Amino acid sequence: MGNTASPQILEQGISLFDGFTDYLGGHKDDQADTRAGLIETDAAGAAHETRRRAEKDAGELREDRERSRSRETARWGGSNLAMSGSKALIRDADRLKDRQAEEDVLFEGEMNARSGLRSARNQANMLRIGEKASPARSILSLGSKIYGRD
Repeated sequence: MGNTASPQILEQGISLFDGFTDYLGGHKDDQADTRAGLIETDAAGAAHETRRRAEKDAGELREDRERSRSRETARWGGSNLAMSGSKALIRDADRLKDRQAEEDVLFEGEMNARSGLRSARNQANMLRIGEKASPARSILSLGSKIYGRD
């Protein structure tokens, strides 16, 4: 009876140990995924703030330029001169330049937001890889398995 019970107890102990190590590994995965998710969430918030700030800056730039253009137009109107020919072309060119400056501010804000998101995603993936958490989340962590080198 002692001989037949020993392999069963050993088998139960091994399965219990495997279950426990799987639980610990899963818990580690959860922690790494949680920390990586926090990094990504913080970056999403920062990107939103960057975009909002760029929109605000572009709006302020537009208002400032419109104010200065309206002063010029008022001066022209006050002097009873007709705005035509090259003066009108210059005014239109200035409007176009102002619009392009506004779009540049918005574009730069968008690029900064995307750069922050990309950087955070890379940092989160490196955390996941470093903690050996959820290899399905990152193709880099599967590198050795893809080439058959477990």
